[in-house]
Amino acid sequence: MRKEDVRTEKDIREYLEGWSDFEKAVYIATFRIPKGKVSTYGRIAEAIGRPRASRAVANTLHENPLWPVVPCHRVVCSDGRFGGPTKWARGRRKHVVEEGTPVVDGKVVLNEDTLF
Repeated sequence: MRKEDVRTEKDIREYLEGWSDFEKAVYIATFRIPKGKVSTYGRIAEAIGRPRASRAVANTLHENPLWPVVPCHRVVCSDGRFGGPTKWARGRRKHVVEEGTPVVDGKVVLNEDTLF
């Protein structure tokens, strides 16, 4: 399967055949975040049943082979910051702003309207 053909959770599982169950779960949970919303690494970890694995979630998303289908730019730190290298953080911030997510002083405004 080609990356361009990935459109559903089933497609993600097929594309990631041979990857770990943890990685697949992270990418599927991230795939579910709608445009205009964000989640945190910790919330993704909780959603997949691994509440103490937020750093592992971040490391997994760092290797995202399915961007933009799996919108890893919608996952932020627990305080709304964009983690990772400055250049990448700037690009991710630009994408969420374009999607309508409020950002103030370089951080996503985290509230019930923005969190998924």
